Amino acid sequence: MRLAVMGAGIVGLTTAAGFAELGHTVDCCDIDTGKVGQLARGLVPYREPDLEALISRHAAAGHLRFSSDPERLAAEAEVIFLAVGTPAGDDGLMRLEPLWAAVDRLGEWMGGRRTIVVKSTVPVGTADRLEARLRARLPERCELFVASVPEFMREGQAVRDFFEPARVVIGSDDAETFAIVERLYGALPAPIVATDRRSAELAKLAANAHLAVKMSFANEMAALAEQTGADYPAIARILGLDPRIGSEYLGAGLGFGGSCLPKDARALVRLADEAGAPQTLVAAAIRANATLPLRMIRKLEAALSWPSRRKVALLGLAFKPGTDDMREAPSVRLAQELLRRHPGISLTAYDPAASQAMKRALPSAVRLYGSAEAALRGADAAILVTEWPEFGRIRAEEFRSWMNRPILLDGRNALDADALNGSGVVCIGVGRLPANSPDLSGAADESGRRAQNEEQGTGA
Repeated sequence: MRLAVMGAGIVGLTTAAGFAELGHTVDCCDIDTGKVGQLARGLVPYREPDLEALISRHAAAGHLRFSSDPERLAAEAEVIFLAVGTPAGDDGLMRLEPLWAAVDRLGEWMGGRRTIVVKSTVPVGTADRLEARLRARLPERCELFVASVPEFMREGQAVRDFFEPARVVIGSDDAETFAIVERLYGALPAPIVATDRRSAELAKLAANAHLAVKMSFANEMAALAEQTGADYPAIARILGLDPRIGSEYLGAGLGFGGSCLPKDARALVRLADEAGAPQTLVAAAIRANATLPLRMIRKLEAALSWPSRRKVALLGLAFKPGTDDMREAPSVRLAQELLRRHPGISLTAYDPAASQAMKRALPSAVRLYGSAEAALRGADAAILVTEWPEFGRIRAEEFRSWMNRPILLDGRNALDADALNGSGVVCIGVGRLPANSPDLSGAADESGRRAQNEEQGTGA
């Protein structure tokens, strides 16, 4: 079939490239002419495994084209996917202006039978409004039908999630429209769930809100484990073996970030308040998640005397490994709060996906280095923020050699704390048994003495 995708974000590009791989001819359109130019040259402006190779292959074969002009898309495509961003503020209100602008541009050129598939995450009822808006603007010769097919892709695994989805949800009240969309997705090894458009829209928000609640619960349990002398990683394994709970999203640490979970959870709370069905559990999960960087800072303060006179390294900056996305990344708030509470602190950072976007997202006082070794050199402590695999390969002797004081706060429980502690590196995890960490009093006292000497000009 001839398909079109409006929006060249990760969801839009992966959808376009995925359907090209399945044998369709796809046009991808975005109003950002700079991005379109990059894509036309085979350059993908995101770090997403396997996506660039997929796009390059099908662009070279002519199965995938990029444009900033929707005229050909609307005139030729049988099915048009809307994958336009719907950003939201802290109030949870999604900004739909980009979506309406894309719809209005399409409406100028469409004719014949057209199927519109909404991939963007939107408030409940948006597909109904969209169909009414387009039908009011289109000539009588155009038959228009709208389906809601929410996307459940994860950044860092978007290509895999396209080809191996856990489920495909098709929201449509029209049998022919459902059949068209079902044929497109029928080539994928996934159950297809047929429902109405509003249920499909709410299911997307509900899925991400549920994950946010589960992750916040895990972090609350980890805090309780620390206070009661229990070991949260052992508790997580026990919980995960229960098939009613499952092992996914039970990790404790610095909490969730990115472009989906925080936004969708807030959007659900906003929608629920307006509908008169408050989601107090989700609202509490959002508040709990916001406290986690502060909890980590308190651990640093307990482990390191005089932090305002110290050098602290941040290992990892992206909100999760496999991506360079800094949207609502815990690293940003962590850095902001450390600089606010300890104005004299020296902050260094390293991320394997380091980019100019990362540098812009961080406070200017943070120095970004090109390797973990460079960031750790002379540091009095380090906080593992993002669980990139390469951090787990740093040996204890390297931490001891590179750092002024080998104190590690493992914000993702990604390191072998027992092995590190047994090798002279202080490694403090999240929700772990106190016995797993050596006595910090000596390190803290020495840190305080050295800071005092430095202040008095006597050296260290």
